[in-house]
Amino acid sequence: MTSTDLHILIAEDELSHAVIFRRRLEKEFPGARIEVVTSMRDYRDSIAAESPSIALVDLNLTDGCTLDMLTASAGVHSFPVVMMSSYASKQVADDALKAGVMDFIIKSPEVFLSIGDIVEKTMREWERRQETNDTQ
Repeated sequence: MTSTDLHILIAEDELSHAVIFRRRLEKEFPGARIEVVTSMRDYRDSIAAESPSIALVDLNLTDGCTLDMLTASAGVHSFPVVMMSSYASKQVADDALKAGVMDFIIKSPEVFLSIGDIVEKTMREWERRQETNDTQ
């Protein structure tokens, strides 16, 4: 997948976090389409219109907890999802992974700086899983 084929959906209601993620990803993936939404409603509308290559989803958005939404469709994703939070318990992270997210990360200065690497690693793992599923 080339940078121009990449569609990154960021679901983040903290404006400063969304700006940092967008800027880092624009630098790492020039030509990628980067979309930011702030609510679960906008997230649902966006993925209904077009599946992204990857979604970076904050645990809590303006209209609720995204874990509830993902749990309702546990494991049924046509694209990789990385859940993020500024703070969360191990149980929340475990629940997110059971709901089918590829990774659960706690936001920190290091995460903001390495978000490009996180996207690349997640995309590689997603592609590997898709190939494994295709051969079974």
